[in-house]
Amino acid sequence: MRRRTPLLALLMLIIVWPVLAAAHAIPPTPPAAPPRLILGVEQISATAWALLVGCPVHPHDLHVWAEAAPPQRPQTLTALAPGRWRAQFDGALPTSAIVYGCGQSAALVIAAPLLPQWLNILFGIGVVAAVLLGARIIRRPRHTVTSRSQLPATSVWQASITDEQGERAIALPTGMLTAGSDPACHLIVLGSDIALRHAHLILTAEQAHIVDLASPSGVFCGPVRRRLRPHTPTPVGDEDIWLGATVRLRLVKNRGE
Repeated sequence: MRRRTPLLALLMLIIVWPVLAAAHAIPPTPPAAPPRLILGVEQISATAWALLVGCPVHPHDLHVWAEAAPPQRPQTLTALAPGRWRAQFDGALPTSAIVYGCGQSAALVIAAPLLPQWLNILFGIGVVAAVLLGARIIRRPRHTVTSRSQLPATSVWQASITDEQGERAIALPTGMLTAGSDPACHLIVLGSDIALRHAHLILTAEQAHIVDLASPSGVFCGPVRRRLRPHTPTPVGDEDIWLGATVRLRLVKNRGE
């Protein structure tokens, strides 16, 4: 037993030492959070609204993308104070949108007015009924599994993709789609340097834009592989788009559209 005591002590030291070292290690200082992009919203009239933006420089890349609408730039941009801007837009105030500008993105959600108490009760009953119905549907046997990347071929756009799965063509609907390696993405692409949520594709009937979601390996465009600025919508033509260094993507319009 005496011969085993030094060995056991050494084993305990090997096990306990990393824990003690980790407990006394100084945690890294978290990076400073970026300044808030959206400071407020103004309802000017039924056909105009304004967005208050926080940006230390002139936000030349300011875009607002709302559902079922193309990316929109402000009609007027007025400096209110150092780092504060007022961007006026035409059209009705959207209930939700995504704002790109100043090298970052932010979600814009306009809160709905509070509902009366009886409407809240009806809403709660509806939620409970939906949960029970969903549980009943989940219990049913599934015969087929549909991937989210299998999008309906009812759009004017088609994506030609080359990644670890090989070459393939996928029809894309209009709207804002997410491309990445996460199975929850609309467009699933696989590569050694592809982020879970790598980029946004903003597709309308006339124009396509791509937005790098600050992916570590980046998004590149053109024959010289020009790296795109993160969180900034960039128009896409017939050139190749590279997600990282491994995935090639090209967006083309279907013929006859």
